[in-house]
Amino acid sequence: MAAQRIPAVRAAVQVMKDEGVEIAFGCPGAALLPLCTAMAEAGGIERLPARHAEGALHMAYGWARTSGRPGVAAAAAGPGATRLLAGLYAAQQDAVPLVCLTGREAAGELRTTGPLRASGPPDLARLAGPVTKRAERIEDPARIPGAFREAFRIAREGRPGPVLIDIPADLAAADIADGSGSGRADRTPQAAPVRGRAEPPPAPADRTGPTRSGGPGAPAPWPLTEIAGMFTEGTPDTHLVGGAVGIRASAAGPGGGRLHHHHGPPGWEVPAAIGVRKALDLRGEPDAEVLVAVDGEEFPFLAEELASAVRHEVPFVLVMHRPGHGRRQDRCAPDEHLTDHVKLVEAYGCAGRDVVEPAELRSAVEWARKEAVSTRRPVLVDVRTGPAGRPPGGAAGGPVHEHTHGTRNTP
Repeated sequence: MAAQRIPAVRAAVQVMKDEGVEIAFGCPGAALLPLCTAMAEAGGIERLPARHAEGALHMAYGWARTSGRPGVAAAAAGPGATRLLAGLYAAQQDAVPLVCLTGREAAGELRTTGPLRASGPPDLARLAGPVTKRAERIEDPARIPGAFREAFRIAREGRPGPVLIDIPADLAAADIADGSGSGRADRTPQAAPVRGRAEPPPAPADRTGPTRSGGPGAPAPWPLTEIAGMFTEGTPDTHLVGGAVGIRASAAGPGGGRLHHHHGPPGWEVPAAIGVRKALDLRGEPDAEVLVAVDGEEFPFLAEELASAVRHEVPFVLVMHRPGHGRRQDRCAPDEHLTDHVKLVEAYGCAGRDVVEPAELRSAVEWARKEAVSTRRPVLVDVRTGPAGRPPGGAAGGPVHEHTHGTRNTP
């Protein structure tokens, strides 16, 4: 009897389900249509489209750091997909397991050399080689299932890290013998995904070195220290995303979790928070809170992912601290008028408030926490207070979990 033949991508989706994949971030573009169709037909894997390829990588990063399992991101190949490299590099540096799938319209020549006006998408497998544990371009449809299974194994084994698979749409849709390339008969069985709490991959070691927000020995700005304490007062679980704004370990208070900051790609915090929140929901922790500390200068880079958070009802609290900006009428820096961040988040359907007096901070943050829960959307608190010391009697901290991204250079 002849072996049953199925589309290669259907076998690949079955591998994803065997590996415990519950969600894939970002499946835009015609080149990924076979994958999206196969996932929809198979069921069991949620798809959360990102607005940008890089955003999908950061979402998968947040998911992996929270769930302890490889995150999955998918993007259509093209000039914009080269921004995947920033997220892949950060995952490599932070030892975070990711499987990145890129889709091309059809098998054929890639742009590997020559002028920019040359036709064809860039060779993402070649470009991603230095920032991944493996980057493979599929040339044979029978290879697709096996490549998927190896990608998850490689992403997990040893020091975790990212793996990229580049798949032409015509090869993904081609029929193959059921089980060919995937090693169905002799593959090592995978353990079923464990529900509940999972340990995230280890965070990178903190390295000394100056940053725009001060070195690791610099005191945390008092508004951030105060906010960290507010989130840990009687709260069973708070997950911090970010830290480029100067939060450090002491911000959690006595007995609290570590709060580091490492430089990552600009604007990574919002998409990463989406991944964190989705992982918490899927593992049955809807009451856990997500606190996102964002940098005012870098926040707009990927702020468009707020639209994804709104569409998919992903709530979290965003806190931005810009010391010395004070009241609106007192602004004098030449670029302060360029972005009104409250209006920016409102344009995406979120809510936000400015804080210009220290006495307003607590009420604004408590409002943001309630608003995020009631609207199921991100909420911004833009702290514009001038420089000041921490008010006496600050709240003690509790269990805050760290989600950091990227690294700092050692001088």
